[in-house]
Amino acid sequence: MGKGDKRTKRGKLFRGSHGKTHPGTPPPAPPKPEPKPTPVKARAPRSQPATPSEAPPTE
Repeated sequence: MGKGDKRTKRGKLFRGSHGKTHPGTPPPAPPKPEPKPTPVKARAPRSQPATPSEAPPTE
């Protein structure tokens, strides 16, 4: 147990880390809230492009 060991005081000093040597198990994460359903909006129908017979003549 020396400089390369993350869990010893000497290893912490060598690495420059100041963390706890033996941290316990982390607390469980809180449960995620259920996503809210998004309302589906009805779309307006698309306007049809002008056909060549309806288009004004270009001259």
